Amino acid sequence: MRHLFVYLLFFYGIAQVLGQSNNAVVIDRDITTVQLFLAGAPLTMPIVELNAANNTLWLQFDHLGPDVKDYLYTIVHCESDWSESDLQDNDYIDGYAEDRIQDYENSINTLTVYTHYRLPLPNRNMRWTKSGNYLLKIFDNDDDHRLVIVRRFMVVEAAWLTEAQLVRPAEVQKMNTHHEIDFSVNPRGSRVTNSRNDVKAYVLQNGRWDNAIGPLENNFVRGDALVFDFQDKIVFPAGNEWRFFDMRSLAYRGERVRNISELTNYYEVTLIPDDVRNGRGYLYQGDINGRFSVENTNYNQGLDQCDYAEVLFSIQRNLPEQDADVYVFGELSDWELKPEFKMRYDQEAKVYYCAPFLKQGFYNYQYQVIDRHSGEPDEDGFEGNWYETGNLYTILVYYHPYGDRYDRLMSAITLDSIRK
Repeated sequence: MRHLFVYLLFFYGIAQVLGQSNNAVVIDRDITTVQLFLAGAPLTMPIVELNAANNTLWLQFDHLGPDVKDYLYTIVHCESDWSESDLQDNDYIDGYAEDRIQDYENSINTLTVYTHYRLPLPNRNMRWTKSGNYLLKIFDNDDDHRLVIVRRFMVVEAAWLTEAQLVRPAEVQKMNTHHEIDFSVNPRGSRVTNSRNDVKAYVLQNGRWDNAIGPLENNFVRGDALVFDFQDKIVFPAGNEWRFFDMRSLAYRGERVRNISELTNYYEVTLIPDDVRNGRGYLYQGDINGRFSVENTNYNQGLDQCDYAEVLFSIQRNLPEQDADVYVFGELSDWELKPEFKMRYDQEAKVYYCAPFLKQGFYNYQYQVIDRHSGEPDEDGFEGNWYETGNLYTILVYYHPYGDRYDRLMSAITLDSIRK
């Protein structure tokens, strides 16, 4: 079953890149567990300052199988909407325009054989010189320079001051189910002559770009501050606290794990079946906002001994959804609706189920119900929405003054809805 899933993933990735080349995607069926984060903090968004020290940002991924691959990488400067900017690579890169990934190691004593690759950025061979949005692209030099990974990151000047607050939604019917955000931006010394044309902002929920709100223009100016204070515009469904399971060990069952089986080349892990939470009361449960962390709690084992498992997710449902599909969703699925995370319905057992291939670690996830005709998610779905839910909201502010050739990222802040 796993081989069918990865086969479908390969062709899905190609379609995604051809159709929307700026997506964060993986285009190789043997590449998995791709993460891009701040050094030492795997749960963080990839946002770094313009003058960041070497090795501030880390890309990590695995290639399944015994072969050591020759991977090359580059970075591409983009506008705030992720279209490529007019800059040439020597306008924003100090060093080589393309370089080789040289930090890798083979897995040790694992059922699933893989090679783990690491890439620090910036480094002595490649640094950025401009702020803004960037695509990190990885190529397989053993396969005609084929593109295999695309990841997004942001470089911020941190020159402007952004202040934000969570407010009660203006629409009465959303007061108990949604989060609304107001914020203001102080350009601090910059002469912004046409703010509505030159300044754009985006707001992200839990670091996700699939439901980001923007570009936003300020609706008025108060003193030196550009004010983004709208009625029912910067509004997100609050959702629910993320579900989780603990697969940091494959020697014993962690939380939410029902069974672990050792096969020839990988493990099978069965999670405790889930229930639909929409319609139930809110229950606080600390989470990591949809992300995952590769970890190993087995005695005397390190991260290079983290193994892989086919993880069986299931959620009980008396009848299948009409004209809708169900997916397991989160950072574990690259925040996308991937084929191996699409669930099937078992009429006899009355459950939806799927079994993606995942690395040892601690995971958050949710279920998304997607309309087959519109492709849009059901806002309530299986999870529901509660104003009390904790989410992280990141505000990115871009500046493109007349005469400049690119969007500068002047400010990036994150607001915690729990702390408000």
